[in-house]
Amino acid sequence: MSSLVSVDNLMIGPFTKFSMDIPLNSLVFVTGSNNSGKSLLLKVFAGLVNVKNKITYDRKIIKSDNDISYMASLTFNYDTVLKNIRYSVERLGYSDEKINVLVRDIAKDLKITNILNKNIKDLNEYEKLRVCLASKVISNPKLLLLDNPCLFLSPLETKEFMGFLEQLRIRGMTIVVSSSLLEEVIYTINSIIYVLDKGKIVSSGEVLDVLSNDSLLNKIGLELPFMVDLSVKLEYYNLVFKINMSPLGMVESLWK
Repeated sequence: MSSLVSVDNLMIGPFTKFSMDIPLNSLVFVTGSNNSGKSLLLKVFAGLVNVKNKITYDRKIIKSDNDISYMASLTFNYDTVLKNIRYSVERLGYSDEKINVLVRDIAKDLKITNILNKNIKDLNEYEKLRVCLASKVISNPKLLLLDNPCLFLSPLETKEFMGFLEQLRIRGMTIVVSSSLLEEVIYTINSIIYVLDKGKIVSSGEVLDVLSNDSLLNKIGLELPFMVDLSVKLEYYNLVFKINMSPLGMVESLWK
C-alpha cells in the first residue's frame, strides 16, 4: 500500500529518530497516554511544525495546503452554521451555485440539514463537532487530521461519528485521528492503530491485533474497551475464541 505522507528520522519533542507512514486512503488512529506525542505528530503531518524536511507528501495527490485539513478544536468564524460551512469554500473562489450544492450534500451526509440556520451558541457539543467537521471536509481535502474529536461524546454519538469518517474514507479521503480513548476504534472496521509511548511506536496494526495485547496497553496507561477486555479475559479461560466488540457478539460466542 502506497503512503500519502511519511515522517522519517523525526527529532522533536519526545520523538527521537522517529519514522512513520500513513497509507493512502486509510483511517488511522494514533493513540497513547498523555505526553506520548500524538497531538504533536498531527501538527507535523499538517505542516504546522518546522521539522527540517523530515516529512514527505505524495505530491501527485497533496499538491497544496488546501489538500490538508486539520481540526484540533471546535472553532468558528461566524455566528451561524451556514456561514461557517460556506466560508471554507467561499475563500477558494467557488461559485454560489457550486457552494450551494456542496453545502447541501455535506449537510445531508453529516445530518445537520435541520440546523443550518441555527446560531452556533444554540448547538450542543455533538452538533458543533459535526458543523466543524463539515467546514473541514466540504472542500474535499486529501488528508484529514482530527485531534481528539470524540472526547466528550456518548458511545452512540461516537459510533455515528466513526461511521461518518468511514464514509469519507470510502470516498477517497485519508484520515488520521489522535485519541486518548481506545473506545473509539471499536466502531471502525478498516482502521489501523499506532500506539505511542514516550515518542515511540510500541504497537501498530489492525484493530483486533493491537487490542489483543492487553498487557502492553495496560502498562502504558491505556484502558481496553469493556467488551474487548472481557473478551480477552474469557478467551484466556477458553470460554470464547475471538474478541467481541459488542454485547450481541459476546452472547453469540458464549452460546456457541
